[in-house]
Amino acid sequence: MKKINKFKIPNFKYPLFKINCPKNIGMKIEKAMKNGEVTEGRFSENFEKNFSKIFELNHKKCVLVNSGTSALTLAYRLMDLKKGDEVISSPMTCPATNEPLYNSNINVRFADIDRYTGNLCLKSVKRLITKKTRAIIVVHWGGQPLDIVGLKRITKNKNIKIVEDAAHALGAKINNKFIGHHSDYVCFSFQAIKHMTTGDGGMLVCKNLKDSILAKKLRWFGISRNYNGNKWKQDIKISGYKFHLNNLASIIGIEQLKTIKKKIKQHKLNGKYLDANIKNPKIKLIRRLKNSESAYWIYSILVDNKNKFKKFINKKGIRCDEVSFRNDKYTIFKKYKRSPLPGTDYFDKHMINIPVGWWINNKQIKYIANKINEYK
Repeated sequence: MKKINKFKIPNFKYPLFKINCPKNIGMKIEKAMKNGEVTEGRFSENFEKNFSKIFELNHKKCVLVNSGTSALTLAYRLMDLKKGDEVISSPMTCPATNEPLYNSNINVRFADIDRYTGNLCLKSVKRLITKKTRAIIVVHWGGQPLDIVGLKRITKNKNIKIVEDAAHALGAKINNKFIGHHSDYVCFSFQAIKHMTTGDGGMLVCKNLKDSILAKKLRWFGISRNYNGNKWKQDIKISGYKFHLNNLASIIGIEQLKTIKKKIKQHKLNGKYLDANIKNPKIKLIRRLKNSESAYWIYSILVDNKNKFKKFINKKGIRCDEVSFRNDKYTIFKKYKRSPLPGTDYFDKHMINIPVGWWINNKQIKYIANKINEYK
């Protein structure tokens, strides 16, 4: 009988992503389940408050949800976008950034991106603004903040909201302030491979307290969970979703927060080391914005030949790959496709990512830099 070869996942010594598993997390989840504390409750509230404290946010303006996609969906809903409205967004991102807009028949206008940052090109954004423009969606590629100050100069005196998809940018800073303080809506993700994970989860941060109060209703069928009495006896005046994060995932989040500052610090140390020590004429580095600090969720570089570089560096035990693909190549977004987008074309052709996370120690990051410098 012919032997069937099972597919084996390559065992890289230096993985691109790694999931942190807090100590004794199983016991804590088991205890909550035995106590019947499964759905949204005190652990969800504690996670929301602890997150706010660490990243210097007003917890009343933070809305914990079950995914980064849900956070974005709520942000778009709070803007009361209607069919025919225009939203400017990045084509270089996870589809989660743009699919909620597609699902609501919003006209997405893809701006070009800066070929050396992966972030929106502000000149392209400015050219796309019309009387129908209601919002601009920002993606901080790899954790490197976009020039929000420059974007606000473009939107000054215009009724245009700014939404930050900050899935890559937990712990990033602009002018020494954490991402989360600068725009109308900021959306974080706690998906599996982000800086920290709750299995899946997200956080919406609203500039306006009124928005966060409404968002907390919308995340649970349009019903307030703070209602005194039988919650289901409330009148539902606005249709909502089932977007809340349960206690079990929140317990994971609470435990992750205990080490998140240390982990983000290691991401930043590793990233800054690579910034300073990759010296290879065949490789271009991502440009860093002045007065900003990247969260270095991933470390993107621009190489002459992606397949050649990938083959070379994987042989050294270093995992490298692409993360997120340009949205305008997907069938559902074809109606939004526009050209030319030279910055997007360049970035898409040359971008590849290498390990930079908390699991890479000081000795290992030196090895990674040395091997990259050996590439010919």
